[in-house]
Amino acid sequence: MRRRTTGGANVGRANPSDDTVQPPPSGEASAVRASQGGWRFVLPLLLLLYVGFACLHAFSVPTGKTGYQNAPDEAAHAVYVRNVATFHLPTHDHPTPFTDKTVPNGYEWHQPPLYYVLAAPFLVFGEHGVRLFSILCGVGGLLLIYRGGRMLFPADPVVALVAVGMAALTPTHIAITSTINNDVLLELCFSASLVLLIGALQNGFSRRSAMWLGLSIGAAILTKATGLLLLPVFGAAVLLMWRSGSAPKEPLHNSGKTKELLRNSGITLVMVLLLCGWWFARNQALYGELIPLRLFAADFGHTVQAAPMVERLGGWGAYYLQAGLWTFFSFWAVYGSARNAEELRALEQGKQVLFLEPRIYLLLGMVCLCAVIGLGRLHLQRRTLFTRVQIECLWLLFLTMALVGLAYGVFISKYFQMQGRYMFPAMLPLSLVFGLGFRGLFPERWKNPASALLLVLLGVIAAAFMRYVLP
Repeated sequence: MRRRTTGGANVGRANPSDDTVQPPPSGEASAVRASQGGWRFVLPLLLLLYVGFACLHAFSVPTGKTGYQNAPDEAAHAVYVRNVATFHLPTHDHPTPFTDKTVPNGYEWHQPPLYYVLAAPFLVFGEHGVRLFSILCGVGGLLLIYRGGRMLFPADPVVALVAVGMAALTPTHIAITSTINNDVLLELCFSASLVLLIGALQNGFSRRSAMWLGLSIGAAILTKATGLLLLPVFGAAVLLMWRSGSAPKEPLHNSGKTKELLRNSGITLVMVLLLCGWWFARNQALYGELIPLRLFAADFGHTVQAAPMVERLGGWGAYYLQAGLWTFFSFWAVYGSARNAEELRALEQGKQVLFLEPRIYLLLGMVCLCAVIGLGRLHLQRRTLFTRVQIECLWLLFLTMALVGLAYGVFISKYFQMQGRYMFPAMLPLSLVFGLGFRGLFPERWKNPASALLLVLLGVIAAAFMRYVLP
């Protein structure tokens, strides 16, 4: 399939007759300044800051404290890793190889095993070693965000850098990706799948990319059931490729290209089935369900449910308003620290949620509002600023965010679990859209100074967060 060229947001003008881009001199100069000036050091600096903060968190916060908001359910995830290290795959009735009764920290039995299998070799360095594995996955996720940004907006590399900065310097993201949990590998698989889909929309869907995409989606599903959301994203991408053809000037719905697209799509689905089909067959044999939702609901029936909170708050409207606020707060920064035995018990039961100073969230809210306004400005000029391929890729990013958000909304409609970390599988689209919108707010001459100031602000907040979580 022939290459479909793309341009950069706010620095290129798409010709309506095709997808070629002729950047104006100002945009070209901006891209040169970003690639040849001090911006070329920003990515290594962001990676170093992330690794530094993540290691500081990993080696300072006590391991296995289930209920810590900056290390949620870590004790249970650590038990699963130890099970796999002894060649035992947990089940509902046998959560560990040492007992046939439910143990306090054996409740992650329902999780697919990929994260734990990959993390088990790091147990030779203790639980801190497993945390290091999570940090490695976090670094991989940041590199994929940068790759996705450079592919989508090659004429404005700072969009990718702002996106990486958001992910690398968000305190909750630092905390979650430096503790033992499968969320970090799920995010890595989501990001890899989206980068592959962006490549397929830009350059054509080859047999090789179909195989890699199947492995990536299959790995996501074998990490956490949330990975199933990638299947409708993949379906939407296939529909876009069929609708647009393999190149802008080719006729739509060309029969030969359609057959090739269907064949390669089949390869992706076969790869997914080969990788994780056995897991669903095992669940069906053990529990009578492809996903053991009934047993999960029974086991987690003792946790705080949504219905009593809805009654206490005065209705679903107030409940979802509260959910929106807490989700926003906890997406950016939430923590747990015990000053006495009573607070420790509350933390271990998941009842203690601590936030930063309200003015910090207000500042972050204003930054997000800037990004939203910037996206609105770009939307009004989308026909002149973006190519068709860029718009299609952005549709996929928004669809991914919508599906992850919808799944989260369904989850909290039953369980009182208002945690922004559940949005982290969509970190690549969230951060890229954030970076694009923030830069879209400013005129050309102010884009880079404003972006630099934003990264400094996020770095200061990340550094300040450490004083709350370190002993």
